[in-house]
Amino acid sequence: MTLSDYVTYLAQTYQSWELLLSSKEKSFTMSEFLENLRPEERERSVGIETGGEGDFIYDAQSGERLVQVIWSSARRGWVVKQIRNSKPHYYVTKNHLLVSLCGYDAAPCDSQVLADVPLNVPVCKKCYERLEQGAVGTQCAQERLNITEVLLRGITTRFSSSSSGQQFKRGLLVYETRLVGAKLAERNITVTVDGESRKIPIDVLRRDYHAAKIPADADVLVTATRGDGEVYCGQGTVAAVIEAWEKAPLDAFDRQDVKRMTTEFKLPDYHVDSKAELPELKRLYDRCNRYYRYVASQAEEFKRVTKEATSKLVLGLDQSDPMWDVTNGETRFVEELCRQHSELIRTESEKKARAKRWDEQQLELEQRRPLIETRNNLTNFPHKDMLLEVRNIGMIRIRDIKGKIRDGTMCPKTPVRYRSADEWVELCKFLNDWVRWKATVRQLELLTSLQRQHGITDDIPLDIGRSAVSKRISALIARRE
Repeated sequence: MTLSDYVTYLAQTYQSWELLLSSKEKSFTMSEFLENLRPEERERSVGIETGGEGDFIYDAQSGERLVQVIWSSARRGWVVKQIRNSKPHYYVTKNHLLVSLCGYDAAPCDSQVLADVPLNVPVCKKCYERLEQGAVGTQCAQERLNITEVLLRGITTRFSSSSSGQQFKRGLLVYETRLVGAKLAERNITVTVDGESRKIPIDVLRRDYHAAKIPADADVLVTATRGDGEVYCGQGTVAAVIEAWEKAPLDAFDRQDVKRMTTEFKLPDYHVDSKAELPELKRLYDRCNRYYRYVASQAEEFKRVTKEATSKLVLGLDQSDPMWDVTNGETRFVEELCRQHSELIRTESEKKARAKRWDEQQLELEQRRPLIETRNNLTNFPHKDMLLEVRNIGMIRIRDIKGKIRDGTMCPKTPVRYRSADEWVELCKFLNDWVRWKATVRQLELLTSLQRQHGITDDIPLDIGRSAVSKRISALIARRE
């Protein structure tokens, strides 16, 4: 990394008011510093030193400090991207560090700060409250050192050029020194043609390249988003980038995905050897899946279509007309399905038979509903050891009723009651009413605790209603206040 590279990086990353460069007791803006650099100084190999004493640019060979980076005391804002997974804090500049308003965190001065945080991102509550109160000066951070601040002030970090000999390239921090074909799908690809730059996904770039819509020698810059900025991940021509993408091998997850898609729709002899071919298979799979689900949704008109038959129809239509489903694909697919598989179209008699089966299924479900509700309510009943009186049987615990239903001794219509003075009610209705309207276990526990605090020894009946127990709880809380 050369001196001019690093100062250029600072100029592109920060605004001019955020920092000054001090050399030989003179201070310069970044543009002034670059203008005053002699040619031999521009190519000087340097490193960066950060710590509690400040930030410095030093000579990579001798270790001598050359320039100090003086950060403006007016720098303040939210640091959203942080090393650990914590809520963003609001920071102010304090003695060569950024210190949070809440006083619980600190960050290096070269951290990029934002005036606002993105929507729906939760922030530090204490920082937000102090910011709303107008505390934005350096004195607003609590006058105590937190652990992070102590560590940052006591540690000095130095780093020089990367293993490639360059820390910055094209004004960006170097993250990868060369193109990595396997990662191009997740990278930002900027293509420059005739002086105009635009970002293009790798799949679109490959398609346009093979269609001769874009020059093979056009310049490409590959970057990645890290934190709140972009880093350098390689460069080259369009032809070189596409070649790297087409040679990128599949990883284990990709191979598993290929096996799943080809097996599900029984795609014949579909071989995928590189990451560049994988998107084509995914598009074919998505189209087959879309038409399969569309026909399944038309169950009143069509019988069940297999996934294998769906894929054969799609591939056959692709061979006859590659653009057949650009518009109204579902309608075109159904027409072809009716032409090739007329036996899948339901006749009027089959439609009536299907409607009759549906009605029978609904009737059977309605007949079984009381039994299903009874079993579900017995599972969710809050008092498994509670006793119920069952007509012609006697007292029985709630937890034993399922066994009685299984052996035929009881059924959902068996009359039961909780108290001897109550009227007999069918078991299904009794359980439905109890689960829906009676007090929950948590309500009973809270009321018991409140009564104990007020010295009330009255028992709480299990069959007390939710509204009644809520009134008692509210009254006791009001008395305590």
